[in-house]
Amino acid sequence: LWQLSSAVSSLTIADAFIAAGDSPAPPAPPRPLPRQFICSFPDCSASYNKAWKLDAHLCKHTGERPFACDYEGCGKTFVRDYHLSRHILIHTGEKSFVCTANGCDQKFNTKSNLKKHFEHKHENQQKQYVCNFEGCKKAFKKHQQLKVHQCEHTNEPPFRLYMSKGMFLYGKNMDRTFKTHERNPQR
Repeated sequence: LWQLSSAVSSLTIADAFIAAGDSPAPPAPPRPLPRQFICSFPDCSASYNKAWKLDAHLCKHTGERPFACDYEGCGKTFVRDYHLSRHILIHTGEKSFVCTANGCDQKFNTKSNLKKHFEHKHENQQKQYVCNFEGCKKAFKKHQQLKVHQCEHTNEPPFRLYMSKGMFLYGKNMDRTFKTHERNPQR
């Protein structure tokens, strides 16, 4: 028994299999390198691991949009079939993604729209901007929402452009409005 164990201990595992009459499992073949699909347009070094990704990329160079909506009067075109199928939901009105939050019955045509809704309406519900007008306890998630609400108390228009030395801007697209007035002061 001692002779057998000392003889076995000096053997490699492969030698042990051979000595026992079994051959070891052959080594696994090397994994193939991932296929690369490379853009052939000059000065473009884009490469992809899937052919459909390269096809979609090539449409940027050619301007081709091979997937067209066939609903009457629509005619919108898309680079990927997925984008077309998502677009068709607008025409069908299909909304198979239902919000599971308690008391919410909203439905959405895409999973991503449902996810955005859930994150915006049902997660992070703490409202940190509270109205400080007497008798008003309304709270808002965004500072801008509070400012617009406070205009109800002051009877001030919610979107206004002040142009003075200490200029104060707020409201949607005010940066663009200011630039327009800066270029054309008479406006």
